[in-house]
This record gives sequence, C-alpha cells and structure tokens, in this order.
Amino acid sequence: MTPRVVFSPDYAVDYGGHSFAADKFRLAAEALKGAVELVAPAEPSRDDLLLAHDAAWTDKVLSSSLTEADLKRLELPFSPEISRAHRLAVGGTVLAARHALETGTGLHCGGGAHHAFRGHGEGYCALNDLAVAILKLRAEGRLSRAAVVDLDVHQGNGTAAIFSGDAAVFTFSMHQGDLYPEMKERSSLDVELRAGTGDAEYYDALRRSLRAVMDFKPDLVLYQAGADPWEKDRLGGLKLTEIGLLERDRAVRETCALHGVPVAVTLGGGYGPTPADTARLHARTLSLFAGQRV
Repeated sequence: MTPRVVFSPDYAVDYGGHSFAADKFRLAAEALKGAVELVAPAEPSRDDLLLAHDAAWTDKVLSSSLTEADLKRLELPFSPEISRAHRLAVGGTVLAARHALETGTGLHCGGGAHHAFRGHGEGYCALNDLAVAILKLRAEGRLSRAAVVDLDVHQGNGTAAIFSGDAAVFTFSMHQGDLYPEMKERSSLDVELRAGTGDAEYYDALRRSLRAVMDFKPDLVLYQAGADPWEKDRLGGLKLTEIGLLERDRAVRETCALHGVPVAVTLGGGYGPTPADTARLHARTLSLFAGQRV
C-alpha cells in the first residue's frame, strides 16, 4: 500500500519574508511526490477547536480579528488566508492521528504548533494541532492515553500548559534550555540541553527519555519532529548533523514499533539557510517513517 501523507497546498501562505517560511511544507511535499499519496485535510469545526482552546481565542482566529497585542505575541502577520492555513493544519494532524490508529503510522507534512496555548497563540503558533488531535480522538473513544514526543529545539510550552494536570496525557519535550520561550512550562518530562550539544549526547538523552514515555503505555504517540536541532539552523544552537537528525527520527520510530504504539508525525519548526534546506530534512523524516530508503 502506498504511504499516505497529509498535506494541503494552502499551508504555503506568504508571510512576507518572515523567518517562518511556510513554503518549506510545499517543497517537502513535492520531494515526496511519486513515492507517497498526498491526502488533503478538512478544516476542523469550531467545536473541535474548543476542545483545546477557549471560545474567545477560537473566535479571534476564526474571524482573523487579532489585536495588536495578540499579533505581537504570535510574532506573525495574520489574515483570513493565514487563519485558514492554521486551521487546516489542525485538521491535518487529526487526520494523521487517525491514520496512525488505523495502520500504525500517520504522516503530516505540516503541523506541530506546540507554542499555542488554550487562550492565546505565540511563537508562530495560532492553534495547537497536537492538543486538538489528542482531545478529539479521546472524545470519540478512540484512545485513552496519549503521549507527545516533542523534539523541536524549542520547548513545547503550549502543549505542556494545555495538558497540565491531565493524567491521561504524557508530554515530553527535549529542547535547548537557553532559547525561547524564556519562561518554560512544566511538561511531564523536560530535558534541557546546552547549546552545542551534538549527536552522541543528544542520542543518549533521547534513548533514556523514550523509555519513560513507553513506561506511560500510551495508545498513541504524537511526534513533533522539528528540524531546528540541525547544526545549520538559524534560530537554534544545537549541533545535530543531518545523520544525527535521521538517527533521532529512527530512535522514535523504532521505539514506537518495538512497543506496538502507533505514531503520528508532525513537522514543527525548522529554519535552515533556505526553505529548500529545511524541506529536505522534513522530507527525509517523513520518508523514514513511511518505510522508504533515505
């Protein structure tokens, strides 16, 4: 069966030269064409968004009526087209999570907006697709316990805050300690790394941490596979090589497979020298989880 990758061309909105280059998602999808089936997501309903976000913030996003203070915190321009891109990304992660429960692996060429809180967006993230996906599938009775494995270079603060006190969700974030956000939230497990951390040290810390995730016995893992731990990333200070990033992904894939836990992959951050550089890394992540040679 041809692997399915969830993607919408509408993700690639123009942010006007912003450091967040949404075109990376389009380029990654193009690199996968012919080897996978690209599947378009549907927009989530307002009720779906309310599972993870409060009504005031949800309605601001739906109507594209963010205040100046909202925009400053989000650090992005906002428009109806950008709002739709963020909403579609939520639908994309929900669909990828469904695929994971059906087949063992779900792939989303987008998503991973881990800085979005229940009542506001920040750090380029307007809506927390990871949280909506978990809460929607749980509300449908499709899972009881879920885990988030967040390996973006920045802490998944919004995800940690949304699930704070929720005993049915394990949030794990391994990130560079001296980067944004300045004020960290408390995940179920946080591993803070020093700037300059390279492949070997990173891999050892990851292996130990994944054991703790599996001890939680989740029904589903949502993997935030940010490419920004790469040594050439413009916003991060970790020193993973391209091979190191691939070994990181392989560790997550093999651990989930060993324990029989379905995994849904989202892409998260990545700010390489060019969008094409980041897209190449994202495409390699998705190809690995699709079982293809990389």
